[in-house]
Amino acid sequence: MDDRPLLATDPPLPADDFVPALWVPLTRALRARRRLIQMVEVLPADQWLRESAAPQWSRRDVLAHLAASDRRYHDALNAALNGSPLDEWKPDPSLPSPELDMANALSAERFLGQPVGALSDQLDAGARKSTMLFAALSEDQVLMRMGFAGNALSLLEAWAAHDNGHADDIINGPKMMRTL
Repeated sequence: MDDRPLLATDPPLPADDFVPALWVPLTRALRARRRLIQMVEVLPADQWLRESAAPQWSRRDVLAHLAASDRRYHDALNAALNGSPLDEWKPDPSLPSPELDMANALSAERFLGQPVGALSDQLDAGARKSTMLFAALSEDQVLMRMGFAGNALSLLEAWAAHDNGHADDIINGPKMMRTL
């Protein structure tokens, strides 16, 4: 087996630690997360308080929402790792609904108002925890139902799409050209 690191983690996780089917989608999800973290480094501080393309959210609010949403993914992964996959219905994060709006508001509440740097640190910590949880999945667990996602592969795709979609909300705000 190949013992080269699959992902840039600290400490590095060897590729052998992951079910092979997760390699590509996990790399895509972590690339989306790195894109968000890089935004924090390049956007001026005053830009974070401006309106995003997401209705009624500042760019900082979007980061707070993303930091809070990691818990949803971690809960699904922990349930699978503990042998109790989430079979009950959960709001699909790709479909707007009043239930999802309420869940977003409640989960992001503890992160709203935090400095952008702290939110970036939270996003980085969330990515590290997600990486460790995905690495712990066995081949059988990869295919378990994970709440709003059919299995770990679709959970990874949802995570990447969620991060990329909101990254676009940040950089495509009403008065900002796409620069990243």
